[in-house]
Amino acid sequence: RTYAHAEYDPTNGHEINDYKAPGGGGTDFDANWQYMKANDIEPKLFIMFTDGEPYGSWGDENYCDTLFIIHGPKEIRPPFGIWAHYEK
Repeated sequence: RTYAHAEYDPTNGHEINDYKAPGGGGTDFDANWQYMKANDIEPKLFIMFTDGEPYGSWGDENYCDTLFIIHGPKEIRPPFGIWAHYEK
C-alpha cells in the first residue's frame, strides 16, 4: 500500500522551482521505496523532505543514496543516508 502524493519528473519539461511539494496524510516513508521499486525507478540520489517523524521505518537504506531534508527538531537523526535541517 503506498501513499505517495506526487512525483517530480525532471524529464517532463518542468523546472524544479515549479514543483509544489504536497503533504498531509501521515508519513509512511516506506511508501516511497515501494513506489520506486514497483516502477523501476533507481535514482542516483533520493531526496526526501520530511518532518523527521516516520510511521514505522525510515525506508530501505540499501536501495539508493538518500538525502533527508528535515523540518523538525535538530535532534532528529536518520539511521542512514545524509541529512540537513531547515527552518522556515
